[in-house]
Amino acid sequence: MDTFKLTIVSDSKTLYSGQAVFCSITTLSGSMGFEANHEPFLCTLKEGSAIQVKDAASKETEITIANGMLSFKNNSCIVTVLTT
Repeated sequence: MDTFKLTIVSDSKTLYSGQAVFCSITTLSGSMGFEANHEPFLCTLKEGSAIQVKDAASKETEITIANGMLSFKNNSCIVTVLTT
């Protein structure tokens, strides 16, 4: 399976850093999913939503956030969040 570099950071710590197969988020416009080699994308995350991550070993992680922003470019996704 193809993977992409995913980093999720808050103002005080790194919440996730590693290779991911899939990442699901909720934007102000609705739900979105990201896989390897996604087109460049920048968005604001919906307040009070969660980020779901699936890694290459099929381990799933969910991180609840207060709000945040996501940037996907060059097979790398950076999510900056405030946690609840």
